[in-house]
Amino acid sequence: MDVAVFVVDGVADFGLAAVLETFNTANCVRSELVGPPEPWQIRTVSFRDSVRTGNGYAVPTTPLDEITDEFELMIVPAVNVVAADRLIDLVSASASRPALDRLVAAHSRGVHLAAACTGTFFLAEAGVLDGSPATTSWWLGPSFRRRYPRVALDEGRTLCRGRGVTTAGAALSHMDLALSLVATTSPALAERAMCYLAVGSGRLQRDFIIPEVVARGDSVTAAFERWVRDHLTDNFRIGQAARAIGVTERTLQRATNAELGMSPTEFVHDIRMERAKHLLRTTTLTVDAVAAKVGYLNAGTLRSLFRRRRGMSISEIRTTRGSY
Repeated sequence: MDVAVFVVDGVADFGLAAVLETFNTANCVRSELVGPPEPWQIRTVSFRDSVRTGNGYAVPTTPLDEITDEFELMIVPAVNVVAADRLIDLVSASASRPALDRLVAAHSRGVHLAAACTGTFFLAEAGVLDGSPATTSWWLGPSFRRRYPRVALDEGRTLCRGRGVTTAGAALSHMDLALSLVATTSPALAERAMCYLAVGSGRLQRDFIIPEVVARGDSVTAAFERWVRDHLTDNFRIGQAARAIGVTERTLQRATNAELGMSPTEFVHDIRMERAKHLLRTTTLTVDAVAAKVGYLNAGTLRSLFRRRRGMSISEIRTTRGSY
């Protein structure tokens, strides 16, 4: 398969390296399989003969005008822009229009498009994600959802595959993205490469979401988040919280759905589980005591929530402490 890794000035160093190294590893271990697939032909392409990475390194590239359109897959790694407003300014600028046009043209020819982290904004701005499920870096979810309402966004997922498009979440997800693309040709080879790279745990991106970060962009949602934290041990109703911050329950519902893609109740659960996870990992409190400290009447509710929303048991939460 011919693969074009499309880069622009400011491309994220790690994202680009992760994509290239994953495909290189897959190519290197092909010979270990019986009847391996053909090797991937990877080209790093741009509109010029080189770009500068976000950390200032020069990367030689093949100008797009010098290649034909025979490639079957085009990947857009992240750019080294973290703030949502700066990222939107970048992808919507007139200087980015040629890149967006090239993505649209490739997609219309049946080229599979893929992007990770901030690179997903290029696909969304080009319109190729409209009507498709997608993910992005978790802290960019609210801004993404506001600007691209036609995209079925789920920033809790690390990897999301739609028709003719694949998207992935934050930085390390570049490797998940590349492995998933290898797997479309050979699942066995993807498994082998995964072992050599020691990646691919399958953990969801939602396990890393920090609720107050995703809430800060909207005044109603941010006020609600602050109120919930101040009343974390209370068994309150959503209507009570809405009145306390000066809005109706319906307004609060609309705000959290628009900003976070979830209901106020779901957001409360996320805040409580975040605090509970911290207590479970850093104290010797019983599960009942932890449940009480985060506003649940019994440990059974907390156990059920972790199972349903995180796919983990309390014992797994306690034993999976930070690795570093």
